[in-house]
Amino acid sequence: MLMISEKLNNSEDSKMSSPFTEEEISILKKICENPIFKTKKTFHVNKSTPLQELRSFICEEHEITLGQFLSSRKDASLVKARIDFAKQAVKIKNTDTTKIANVMNKDKQMVSYYLRKIKNAKTY
Repeated sequence: MLMISEKLNNSEDSKMSSPFTEEEISILKKICENPIFKTKKTFHVNKSTPLQELRSFICEEHEITLGQFLSSRKDASLVKARIDFAKQAVKIKNTDTTKIANVMNKDKQMVSYYLRKIKNAKTY
């Protein structure tokens, strides 16, 4: 960190020429692209927000499309998004499993399975 500030102070015209070499710039870009440093987008959902809007927020957060969310595929990322949707729908909206299942294009038993998985696991 000190080295970066020294380079900025030592550069004569920081607006016209970069105080960093091309190699240092590429390293900084790689650091910025690291998922550790990406912040999660917060979404504001309340009881009056429709489930379809909550579903689109969850899809954006998990970086999946609506088609993938509604599909029958069972990739880990898609299952996590569906579990997160079921959790948020119950937690925020206090919605029953039938309505959640209709919005997810799944059956009621699958939603109940997701909710049991949340209850039993400490990671969600």
